[in-house]
Amino acid sequence: MNRAAVTPWHLVPAGLAIVAATYGLARYTYGLFLPDIRSDLGLSLDVLGLIGSLSYAGYLVATLAGSVIAGSLGPRLPVVLGGLAATAGMALIAASRGPWLLAAGVFLAGTSPGLAYPPLSDAVARLIAAPQQARTYALINAGTSVGVIVAGPVALLVADDWRLAWLAFAGFAAVATAWNAPLMPRGPYPGVHGGPQPLALPWLINRRSLPLFAAATLFGLATAVYWTFAVDLVTHHGGLPDAGTRAFWVLMGAAGLLGGAAGDLVRRYGLRGTFTAAVLACAGAILLLAVCPHTPAPVLLSGTLFGATFILVTGLFGIWSVHTFPERPSAGFGATFFLISAGQLVAPTVAGLLGARLGLASAFLLAATLSVVCVPLAPRQAIHTMLPATDTNPTTAGERH
Repeated sequence: MNRAAVTPWHLVPAGLAIVAATYGLARYTYGLFLPDIRSDLGLSLDVLGLIGSLSYAGYLVATLAGSVIAGSLGPRLPVVLGGLAATAGMALIAASRGPWLLAAGVFLAGTSPGLAYPPLSDAVARLIAAPQQARTYALINAGTSVGVIVAGPVALLVADDWRLAWLAFAGFAAVATAWNAPLMPRGPYPGVHGGPQPLALPWLINRRSLPLFAAATLFGLATAVYWTFAVDLVTHHGGLPDAGTRAFWVLMGAAGLLGGAAGDLVRRYGLRGTFTAAVLACAGAILLLAVCPHTPAPVLLSGTLFGATFILVTGLFGIWSVHTFPERPSAGFGATFFLISAGQLVAPTVAGLLGARLGLASAFLLAATLSVVCVPLAPRQAIHTMLPATDTNPTTAGERH
């Protein structure tokens, strides 16, 4: 499909749906159902933390594959494969009666955003006019919040039957996959200068990219603790009743929709200022839950602040990565989110071990500190657009359906 046939009104709803399915549901909703899974299957906190890490391990493997496939064959195939992985993985979770099938489902579901998400940056760059790219990408990125919002009411409706919820999520992923398949372009990304950029380590890792990659890793470490253990921490300390934890999750997702403003904020205030304010606010949200997990008002405020800032910061990482690697957006984008997930892979296991010995609050305090360390890594140059001002969009004349 070429640019003339696609507007943000076509791409945003479909892209938002696949991000909701792969990120908001397949990857992050595990934490919402952790107390129910823990009770039903009789698994310990450290085992559940290890299983949670498998989601991020799956993402790491798939991100490399998704970025390479998108660069050589176009976004359509990896996006469809990601949607199918989400569908199958969540169906396996629904069918699990013990740790092994649960682990397999969590791993497979975790691969889905790694396959589907990086190629969306190529789709935006190829199909959407330059002035609308940052806003289009940021709105698609907010799909994580839509998935989180969907998960909360479904969890309330099914009560303790968490398997039924995962089956419903698998159905949603199948629909999102079918919606995206005809929209996504095929064929290699032509690059800003008319030819695809060969992948090489010096092109990927250099002075311009090191701060981006370091910040991505730290942010992944910090935020995975919250996604995996926030509900369990609040439940353990009695900060909210069972229904309240579902409301907490929905509130977190709804607040994340504010992260769709990332493109507009960068255009107005620049990437550095927006990034600095957002990661500090995210650190505050994590710290608040560590200090006050037993009091409803701070718990709900923490969820609201975390939901908004997490989606905002991931949107900023997307804009930062495409600006840094305009020659091959999905490769730089994939590397950035690979490193976010490298941090997220390690964090649940470490937090589970730390929580079993010192209490989960200690893991949250460490996570808040790591988020603050991201601040001095913010880009020093003035960045107000997704692609550098000197670059032009690649032609789409040769794109195939």
